[in-house]
Amino acid sequence: MTTGVDILRAAYAGSCETLRRVLGGISAEEFFWEPVDGCWTVHPRSQDRGVSVDGSGDWVIDYDPAQPQPPPFTTIAWRTIHIAAVNYLYWDYAFGSASLSFHLELPADVAEATDWLFASHEPVMDELAGMTEADLDRLVPTNWGDRWPVHRVIATLVNEQVHHGAEISLLRDLFRYRGSLLEAAVRG
Repeated sequence: MTTGVDILRAAYAGSCETLRRVLGGISAEEFFWEPVDGCWTVHPRSQDRGVSVDGSGDWVIDYDPAQPQPPPFTTIAWRTIHIAAVNYLYWDYAFGSASLSFHLELPADVAEATDWLFASHEPVMDELAGMTEADLDRLVPTNWGDRWPVHRVIATLVNEQVHHGAEISLLRDLFRYRGSLLEAAVRG
């Protein structure tokens, strides 16, 4: 008999595997590609881009606590780092010390960033491996200052990975065909 825990394990593992496939073979040029002006990205702290940033080291991620609407367009680098940070934060609050913030030490290149993302999957997968059906309704803290049932925490992580993974996949398609798109616009 399939349980709720089985479904969440499979959904999370599937979203992790999809991200591995989607990000496979990505180049630095593609990872940091800014298809429109004003993109949010990941960059050296010394590079002032006119927005607030998060990160504790030499590299930071663009962010505005006012959450502008519509939000700025984000690069593959931004989306990758965001997914990893969300995985680490939600896990830390729900199952760890509840001490992390978005002010994390961020990786500085494509290989480090994708490794960081894939490493962020491990603590969640380990937690899921030992989870029972009764654990799903247990209330745990979140980095938002409230308490959620465990099933909502895991479902949120799956949704983040699927949502941003699909965006990354589309950006990779656009990057591959950017020359064709420009030619079509010029012929217009």
